[in-house]
Amino acid sequence: MIIQCPSCGTNFFLDEKKFNGSPKKLKCSRCSLIWTSSSEGKPIDIPKLFEPSSTQGLKVKDKNQEKFDKNIKPDHPLPVLFNKPKTNKSDFIFWTLLLLLFGSFIFGWNKRVLLVNKFPSMSPIIEIFDPSIKFRGIEINNLSSRVSSNQDGSPLIVSGSLINQENYIRKVPSITVIIESDDRTVLMRKNIKFNNEFFDYLEIKDFEVKFDNFPENASNIFVEIVE
Repeated sequence: MIIQCPSCGTNFFLDEKKFNGSPKKLKCSRCSLIWTSSSEGKPIDIPKLFEPSSTQGLKVKDKNQEKFDKNIKPDHPLPVLFNKPKTNKSDFIFWTLLLLLFGSFIFGWNKRVLLVNKFPSMSPIIEIFDPSIKFRGIEINNLSSRVSSNQDGSPLIVSGSLINQENYIRKVPSITVIIESDDRTVLMRKNIKFNNEFFDYLEIKDFEVKFDNFPENASNIFVEIVE
């Protein structure tokens, strides 16, 4: 609440709670006028004469000279000069930029798979925080194997398909088909590349690879997405 001295017109700022709904006596820190103010800040009792300076924290040496004495406290609370609160624009800009940066990071993190496909150069950075970024949303389906007796050496043929589970077009990753023994020893492996092909949401890409003269102790077949 802004209060104005009825004598010199100096503006002060006081908390309304200090009035507690009842009039209070105030003293101007500039001209030393003491007056009674209503709880709304309006003067209701203005004296014609000023209070003696000895009761205002002022020590009188002679008639025309006064010196401030810190040891003498005034009898009444002294209002402070009112200064309009200033908003710190630099702090506001800092916090706004920080919130925008944080919001951009959250948005980018949620769209990281799309960002990697659109900007491949960002992949090494995002992979530090999420190594599975290249493989997320790709399903390996209908994996099967059969021995072809119609060909020489009865080769083992492994087939299956990749399904894009994300709702945007993405690059078909390369895969590795691995044949292992019962003790998880890698016996044979072959890489399959799709030569920069792309597939859309729920689109299927089939693959098939042939292993000639595969070992008799082969028991497990795995498909690994490599890039």
